[in-house]
Amino acid sequence: MGRRSCLAAVAAASVALALPATATAHLRTGTVAVDYRPRVTSRPAGPLEVGVYLSDRALHLGVERGHLVVVYGYLGEPFIRVGDAGVSVDTASPTAGATGLLPRGAPSGGWVLRSHRRTVVWHDVRTSRSHWRVPIAVDGRRESIAGVTTRLPRPAMWPWLVLLAAIVAAAAAVRRPVALGVISSAAAMVVAAGFAFSAYADPGTWIAGVDELFFVAAGIGVLRWGAPGLRLASAVWLGLVGLAVGLSKGEVFLHALVLSALPGQATRAAVVVAVGSGIVAAVLGCLAYVRAG
Repeated sequence: MGRRSCLAAVAAASVALALPATATAHLRTGTVAVDYRPRVTSRPAGPLEVGVYLSDRALHLGVERGHLVVVYGYLGEPFIRVGDAGVSVDTASPTAGATGLLPRGAPSGGWVLRSHRRTVVWHDVRTSRSHWRVPIAVDGRRESIAGVTTRLPRPAMWPWLVLLAAIVAAAAAVRRPVALGVISSAAAMVVAAGFAFSAYADPGTWIAGVDELFFVAAGIGVLRWGAPGLRLASAVWLGLVGLAVGLSKGEVFLHALVLSALPGQATRAAVVVAVGSGIVAAVLGCLAYVRAG
């Protein structure tokens, strides 16, 4: 394999590894970062819990046993009831259809039971406004949930590009592909763990994190127990895994709020380390392999 062929293989492998984490039409993966911060500013005191998710601005409502809460829709019509009987939705409500709460195949023109739980989550278009209000009734008493949604400025890209260039330059000067591959994959695991343990993680996020962990474990296993001749291949592999994981989380540089269990700046820094050291580990390992051959 020549130098150009080796570098082409590195590029192709990077794209192939990054695709499962980004092109997930069949598997819903958690949102990485957003620009809008919704929050509840006032809610009625009493037997209910109310919140709004950062990831998609969906509202969630929980009701204590022995109480009933009714939520009113866009036209002022009641469309959700939450109480001891569970969550019921009015099939005649335009809001119920717009929010996707209607059970599949539900008969039209009346209330249908959606679940036996006393909690419900729905996507309410009203939370997209800068100031919003959702009318409800708590045990027959009219109240409302009020909140604000703020758009935050996007982060500056240039500090992270400077850091990436510095990491690439330093890594190229070190010229130790095995160590760089380990650093890249370790940073990638920090990033993956941050999103997996986030409050906004979903099964897609967990599955992707487990897959990435197995990829890294395979590379480390070859380094530890494999033949000496496979060390460069393992360095390339670990660098590619770190690079792919970092590229799959590129949205953290485009949006203000990073939905990770780690602070946003720490997550961005770990992504830069994974990408920068991964690029150099893969390229140096590939070139060393060509020279050895």
